[in-house]
Amino acid sequence: MCGIAGIISSNPSHQESLLPMARLLRHRGPDDEGFIFLSGKKVSHLAGAETHPSSVSHHDLGGCMIENFDLDQASVGLAHRRLSIIDLSPNGHQPMTRDGKVWIAYNGEAYNYLEVRAELESEGISFTTESDTEVVLAAYERWGTESFNRLNGMWAMAILDLPKERVILSRDRFGIKPLYVYADGHALAFASEIKSFQAIPGWKAKANEGAIHDFLFKSLSDHTRETFFENVHQLLPGHFASIKIDARERDLSCIKQQPWYGLPSATEEVSLDQSVESFRELFLDSVRLRMRSDVRLGSCLSGGLDSSSIVGAMRALSEESTIDVITSCSTHKEFDESSYADLVSRFTNSRSSKVFPDPDALIEIIDSILWHQDEPFGSASIYAQWSVFEKARELEIPVMLDGQGADESHCGYNSFLRPYVIGQLSKGRLSSLWSNLKLLRPTKRKAFGSILRGLLDLLTPSAFSEFFSSRAEAAKKKNWYFGTKRILKASSLARQGNLREHSRFMMKHGLRMLLHWEDRNSMAHSIESRVPFLDYRLMPLIFSLSDNQRIAGGWSKGIIRKAMNGLLPDEVIFRKDKMGFVTPESLWASNEWSEFYLREMRELSEEWGKLIGPRVVDPFEKFLRKEKGYDPLFWKIACLNRWRKIFKVEL
Repeated sequence: MCGIAGIISSNPSHQESLLPMARLLRHRGPDDEGFIFLSGKKVSHLAGAETHPSSVSHHDLGGCMIENFDLDQASVGLAHRRLSIIDLSPNGHQPMTRDGKVWIAYNGEAYNYLEVRAELESEGISFTTESDTEVVLAAYERWGTESFNRLNGMWAMAILDLPKERVILSRDRFGIKPLYVYADGHALAFASEIKSFQAIPGWKAKANEGAIHDFLFKSLSDHTRETFFENVHQLLPGHFASIKIDARERDLSCIKQQPWYGLPSATEEVSLDQSVESFRELFLDSVRLRMRSDVRLGSCLSGGLDSSSIVGAMRALSEESTIDVITSCSTHKEFDESSYADLVSRFTNSRSSKVFPDPDALIEIIDSILWHQDEPFGSASIYAQWSVFEKARELEIPVMLDGQGADESHCGYNSFLRPYVIGQLSKGRLSSLWSNLKLLRPTKRKAFGSILRGLLDLLTPSAFSEFFSSRAEAAKKKNWYFGTKRILKASSLARQGNLREHSRFMMKHGLRMLLHWEDRNSMAHSIESRVPFLDYRLMPLIFSLSDNQRIAGGWSKGIIRKAMNGLLPDEVIFRKDKMGFVTPESLWASNEWSEFYLREMRELSEEWGKLIGPRVVDPFEKFLRKEKGYDPLFWKIACLNRWRKIFKVEL
């Protein structure tokens, strides 16, 4: 995996910022760096002080150093930081070109690059490297932006197309890899991480109040193109942008994001047995493709169904190879599922390593985690994932597979119950609904409560629930939150009437945030994380499933459970409880972290008093006195203040 950066401006001081922009991405690509600049019609290919010596000699860059290059005439610059995964030779050095007319800076993996390469070779196109990057570039030269549909993978890329006098930006279907754009009226810049823009002259970190509102009170981030920073947008998943090199406008309005992918509509329903067989075949092939690597690889293993399924698939595909797995554990039994991870390790004969996230250590490194994340994050559970990737780097495992995307596409969260009940009630399926709810809910009382809530949703307009939701939000804000801006309007959180709608909603809202955390946690340790559940070929099948097929026999994720038969122990396949990589945040908050929470809340109200008032600490103090339960909002407020200080953010 890699980091990319670029800038479009005729101001030499802006072009000079490309080098420090790239250096701020060193963790994403510690193995190599490269640069190109467009001056008039000429492209100059340059090395830097951190370019690998083999790349310098192979590409004859000894006399072409960016530190000594005259940038007075430059109008476009591209930078690349390389983490070598496929074709470790200097042939994979970037930015890359095939003919000097089209250049690419690419962060990602096209897992089906061998198949795409074979198709291109059948048309008479030849290759000089073994890298997937050259295949992606050749595919663009052959099919233009239509080539994105032919790629199965994750990416953020920038293509300098000289014949068209444009820079093309593209991002993968689900937003696994990040790409941000910044404009100040004089320069337009893009980068893998927001922190790169700090190197641009005139940069000021200004808070986006609407993003802060949605983060604190809707538990959402990355749900629109807006970020926590004013004047910084993300290129949305499944979108591309075509930017004129000589455009006079240098603001965000000149970046017209165009969708090239969307989740499939409901397709024709097939039998459950056929769906299970198709899912198993496709999922195994997804894992097979994501095991392509020229370096060592392993997998995260929480002990839950999703990560366990990946490990089971890896063993089915490779009976003799060593499979390394890493598990986050807890000394608090109620937050620990390592016993299930041990079952999977023994069943698949995997080599297991474990980490135990320490609350004292988190307080010491939270600033480092936030610096890598670029934006506040909503839970300390992120630390468990951070610790797993930290261990992977220690063990020198550069590629890790992980289970992100399964919960959102297969309705794995408890939030699926509401749309499931609504969908079943609307079709009059009371008998099957009651049978499944008794299995899904721990008591008949809770099952009956789910039905009552579903009936209420069916019999009342959405404005009814929006009214009570806004009342609850207002009560939470009372006396301490004075902001008026928001990004997501109440109508955007409309009820979902069935599980297809719910899955679509979660993949657009919740998944993007989790992929953000996954990318930064892994890349902070120069680890490439791959997510087999987000192979686009699985989506038509998943969105063809009816609610009854998704909740088969009272089991959520029914199709995954059935497909994993024989690949995992039954104790894991038929687990009822769900954790994932969690931490005992509420326990830490009442003990080791209490002073940290109070200090950060008070400081935030002092510095941002127009937005956050001094009574922000009142609910937390009630929690410490055991007068109320723990609220995840406490962490968000403390985290927001640390972010404010690290990036020197102003209101």
